[in-house]
Amino acid sequence: MKLEYLEKDEIWGNTPHRPDLVAELAQGKRGKLLVTIYRTGGEGPHPVVLLSHGFPGVEKNFDLAQALRRIGFHVVAYHYSGSWNSDGDYAFSHDIEDGESVLDFILQNDMLGFDKNRIFAAGQSVGGFVTTHLFAKRKELRAAAVLAPCDLGEAAKMGTETEAGKLLLDILADGAPWLNGTSAEILLKETQEHTEDFRICNLAEKMADRPLLCIGAGLDECCPPPAHCLPWVNAVQAAGGTIRYEEMQTDHSFSDMRLEMIRRTAVFLADECEKATPAVK
Repeated sequence: MKLEYLEKDEIWGNTPHRPDLVAELAQGKRGKLLVTIYRTGGEGPHPVVLLSHGFPGVEKNFDLAQALRRIGFHVVAYHYSGSWNSDGDYAFSHDIEDGESVLDFILQNDMLGFDKNRIFAAGQSVGGFVTTHLFAKRKELRAAAVLAPCDLGEAAKMGTETEAGKLLLDILADGAPWLNGTSAEILLKETQEHTEDFRICNLAEKMADRPLLCIGAGLDECCPPPAHCLPWVNAVQAAGGTIRYEEMQTDHSFSDMRLEMIRRTAVFLADECEKATPAVK
């Protein structure tokens, strides 16, 4: 991987196999999902990062996608059902299904230069929640980076009278108007009905066999690390997993430390990519 290009551009000029940007429609369970593929330069196949954004998707982490592309990854970003013009209604369980649908799109596509032996995942906020669930379910993912995750199950378990529960209510109320076919009340009911299914702690043993990075945000008022990071990080460690936990003194969106967040994420994924056997060209 070309980590030096985290700090400068790699100029390709008018040459074959330039980096580029591709829009695709992947087939999900509720219809079409809008997919954006940041294709790295050079003849493939190339390692892939499946990037999941948060709720409702105002911050999409495209700067992270651009940085990962510069160092040698194809990056596949997507929009969940019911968000940003993807078909269907929005639900947290749908987010996980949509992530699987896009992973299947990567695995089934032979035209875009994906190295199917080296697929990784990254996600922030609810995208971190989605990433942990995908990582537990799908062994095709070699490693994952989870950024300021929102553990919907842990917050729901604490109840709406606790600080974590009240924060969850506020998040749902702010985000639901952006989305199709849902409301804060519907989303809250979903978390209450699927609390144990959603809790990341319950995935610990299924995630303990591959490397993980979790970066918490110490000034995070939406998803404070004591409620949303540390319980499941400790559970993965107790299960014998290889997980690195780091905490940065910034807010939920890493607003004033994005370059450092990107650097840490890129270094972790690049290191894990170097350990994986590439596909035969």
